[in-house]
Amino acid sequence: MKQKTLREDAHSREAETCRKRPRLARECAKAHSFSREDGAMGSENANKSKKKKTSNIIQICIGVLAVMLAALIIVMMGIVSSIQGTARVVNYAGLVRGKTQRIIKLEISGQPEDGMIQDIEALVDGLRNGNGELGLVRLDDGAFQSKMQELDDYFAALHDEILRVREVGYENTEIIDKSERFFEICDEATGLAEAYSQRKASSLTVIEKYITIDIIVLMLLIGYEFIKAVRYAAMNRVLQKKVYLDKATGLPNKNKCEELLDDPKPAEEDVGVCSFDLNNLRRINNSMGHEAGDAYIRRFAVCLRASMPAEQFVGRDGGDEFIAVTHGLDEEAMRECLTHVREAMTEESKGYPDMPLSYAAGYALASDFPGSTMRELFSFADKNMYINKNHVKREEAAAEKRLDFHLLKLLNRYGRNFSDCLYCDAHMDTYRALRASADFFLASDGSYSGAAEQIAAERVARADRAHIRQSLQISELSGKLQAEGDLLELQYDTNGQGLYSRLTLIPVDWDEEGKLHHFLLAFETIRKSSEGRADAKEQLTLYYEQLKQSILENDSYVDALLDLSDMIYTVNLTKDILEKSVVLNGKDEECRELFMDYPLPCSYRDYCSEYMKMVTQETLGSYRIADDPAKLLKRFEAGEKHISVEYCIQEEDGTICWVQKTVLMTQTIVFDTELSCEIPVVHAIILLQDTSQMHARDEQEHARLQAAFDEMRTANRAKTDFLSRMSHDIRTPLNGIIGLLKIDEAHFDDKEMLMENHRKMQVAAGHLLSLINDVLQMSKLEEGKIILAHDYISLAEMTRDIVSIIIERAVDAGIQWEYDKRKAEIPYPYIYGSQLHLRQIFLNIYGNCIKYNHPGGKISTRVEAQDVRDGWCVYRWTISDTGVGMSQEFLDHIFDPFVQEKNDARSVYQGTGLGMTIVKGLIEQMHGTIEVTSEVGIGTTFVVEIPFEIAPPPEEFPVKEAAPSGDIHGLKLLLAEDNELNADIAETLLTDAGAHVTIVENGKKALDCFEAAPPGTFDAILMDVMMPVMDGLAATRAIRAIPRADARQIPILAMTANAFEEDARQCLAAGMNVHLAKPLQMDKVLAALMECCGKKRDL
Repeated sequence: MKQKTLREDAHSREAETCRKRPRLARECAKAHSFSREDGAMGSENANKSKKKKTSNIIQICIGVLAVMLAALIIVMMGIVSSIQGTARVVNYAGLVRGKTQRIIKLEISGQPEDGMIQDIEALVDGLRNGNGELGLVRLDDGAFQSKMQELDDYFAALHDEILRVREVGYENTEIIDKSERFFEICDEATGLAEAYSQRKASSLTVIEKYITIDIIVLMLLIGYEFIKAVRYAAMNRVLQKKVYLDKATGLPNKNKCEELLDDPKPAEEDVGVCSFDLNNLRRINNSMGHEAGDAYIRRFAVCLRASMPAEQFVGRDGGDEFIAVTHGLDEEAMRECLTHVREAMTEESKGYPDMPLSYAAGYALASDFPGSTMRELFSFADKNMYINKNHVKREEAAAEKRLDFHLLKLLNRYGRNFSDCLYCDAHMDTYRALRASADFFLASDGSYSGAAEQIAAERVARADRAHIRQSLQISELSGKLQAEGDLLELQYDTNGQGLYSRLTLIPVDWDEEGKLHHFLLAFETIRKSSEGRADAKEQLTLYYEQLKQSILENDSYVDALLDLSDMIYTVNLTKDILEKSVVLNGKDEECRELFMDYPLPCSYRDYCSEYMKMVTQETLGSYRIADDPAKLLKRFEAGEKHISVEYCIQEEDGTICWVQKTVLMTQTIVFDTELSCEIPVVHAIILLQDTSQMHARDEQEHARLQAAFDEMRTANRAKTDFLSRMSHDIRTPLNGIIGLLKIDEAHFDDKEMLMENHRKMQVAAGHLLSLINDVLQMSKLEEGKIILAHDYISLAEMTRDIVSIIIERAVDAGIQWEYDKRKAEIPYPYIYGSQLHLRQIFLNIYGNCIKYNHPGGKISTRVEAQDVRDGWCVYRWTISDTGVGMSQEFLDHIFDPFVQEKNDARSVYQGTGLGMTIVKGLIEQMHGTIEVTSEVGIGTTFVVEIPFEIAPPPEEFPVKEAAPSGDIHGLKLLLAEDNELNADIAETLLTDAGAHVTIVENGKKALDCFEAAPPGTFDAILMDVMMPVMDGLAATRAIRAIPRADARQIPILAMTANAFEEDARQCLAAGMNVHLAKPLQMDKVLAALMECCGKKRDL
């Protein structure tokens, strides 16, 4: 306990010291850390020591058991030998007995046999003491030895008795009795020997058990050690594999390669070393990630191993470097081998067009460098590899420049103000900078998705960030850039003052499946004109950047000039010598005509004077700018080094050819041998290009623009004529209405005249309304805002309605009306369609047939079903008249807006010239067709075909409830109308019908009035749509949102001059119950009020 306290005090003092002295604290922490590490290392060492001790004990046990087994085997062999000797003892004991019996018989019969007696004596002695010659062993058994002593003594006595038998005869001796006793002693000795042998056999069984146990234990221990040895061998193989095998590629790694290269002995003569180095790995790692780089290395390793002979060594020497060690390949065989490798790499790269295998290779043969070690051969191969690497990189750079030149041409086709541009790969999600200004914020290459995120995060204002980020996604671009010519422009505000930016995305190509593959992402900054111009320094900086970028992008400027030129000739301006002309390879021989056939060398001034005879007079001034060496030298001295003129020549056959002449002047220093001094000489390279096709295209474009201008002027003239006609057509009925009103004031008491004038004013007002409706309908058609209804239509009823409207006009005009009613040809009399628009179509057509007809003329109609399939039926109407007819010229424009057959048609026939345009637009929106044939003086035929969805007969529909009957007497109405005259008219008419009307001037007042009134104050609201402060739609929504039961139930009737189907749908969507078009028809207003208020009362 005391010791524990002392340790705690010591730790406390150490901690206190550490707190007071930070440096000492760090040292303490470090010491504790080392202690922990030492403890861990000690624990690991203890485990290792324990395992080693256990292994030693097992090995000692195996040795002891092996010694014990050997000892037991020796003992067992001794026992076996002893048992074998005992068996001989038993046998010889029986032999002694048998021989003794024979001796006795022989002696009795008088045949003495002393030799056999001696043999028995020898046998008895051998049985007692052992005899090597007889294979007898001495048995270490007391009873057996005593018995053998007795046997030996008794045989001696028997021998004496035999001697007496010889002397006195057997009858006078006890030879028989004594021999019997001798035989008994022999049997007893044999029994004792057998007992001794049995005991030995028992001890052998025990020893066999010990040996078996020893062998089993020994085998277990040996098996354990064997298993451990096998495991250690496997671990050694794994470790050896790890030491010598590259996990990423499956090839021998740097350790193995270095082991081969570190061989100090000179390489054998048939040995060769190849060095391989991958290109573009850094770019792949930077733009696509290290996983893509590892895959790139793995592809190369697999292909290299497969393409090299199997018996040759191939290994990875680290990073992107590989080596191969060959045997038995001479110079030619080595070249063939490397050629085969490159072909295999090319074939494998076809499957990865965006990431082809690019590498450099070099080799060295021991036969070329006798006595060199493997390391020295590798150095020679590495040098050759870098030479090859320079060639490969130069070829790849040239290919990339050619691609860049093509891409920049594509980019410049869409504009030349792009400050930066990326070439992007949609499949690999990579980009590289095609054009980059000094302050460009992106790296030269990298991941496209990362760049898109950086653009949105760093360059785009917060308000536009989500839109730009979404629009730059590859999935979005693939859907929008699907064909050549597609262009996507993304405009966004930056954090800069007075600037905004635009991203332009241009597709380059697509894969075999039609998915976007490569595209350009170009950056452009636009200055807002309202913010003023950039200062001079900024303009100069911009000019310098563009000039520098142009030089960087056109390092093959000479090739570009040569490619564009058809002919080149050189001139020594200092000495006025035209030296030679060249027609460029691949150019047409006709280009020779650009250069006049003239002997060379010659005076450039004389040549130009002769050539000037072919130049047209109109372009002679431009030609003479560059026709004299003195003029060109003067320009060169003034700092001009580039002059371009364009002129036109007329060839002998009269053909006109445009030629662009570009003069590029340079100065060199030449040593003049005649003057013996250095003099400056100015040379000119003159490029000629045939630009006739360019001028032809310009002329075609000019003609196209002129045609477009003429078309626009014609359209403007037509609109002007339309406005003029509209002014006349509107003023005419208005003039009539105003005149009739003055007549009514003068004849107020003449009721018959008042009624007649009232009828005429209604006709004039109806005509005005039709004019306005036509214009509005045309506007809706042009904007694509016509919405077709899906009404249940009875063809018979619709036809009766149209006839009832048009028949009176036909009768008044003296025109005969015929309508074919072949019911057999109308198998489906009920259809779904837009009844309002159908009625408008046929009223327009019939109106034209009546308008352009003459008294006594005729209008005939035939309707028939054409095609029936899948629940749809196509109906054809053929409408013919015997009117004035139309010319073919007018037929070509009959469906154009604002067009009429005659200039004076408005005064004779009236109209806007929009009727047939509206008819065609509505029919096409119904997916139908209209055809017109006509002949002047004979008449016109209209053929209309429209597909309709077939509707079931009315008996299959539930019976509709009858409309409520009654009047509006006593109804309390809220009227919202901003026009005072319209409000007064509506109030008078409604009051006359018995209603109580409250008038407000706008939607806000209607809302306040309704909200302030107790529930049930008003039975219905009549709401104008277009009003100041708050329109009718907003007021209706606000009323419906009031948390009162009557606010959700009160009928709201829209009163608006917007009379089309789509306008009605907007009103109903806002929460209104009924849509009433102005001018209001009182019978429709009363019917709507009775229906709505009747339903409300029923509720």
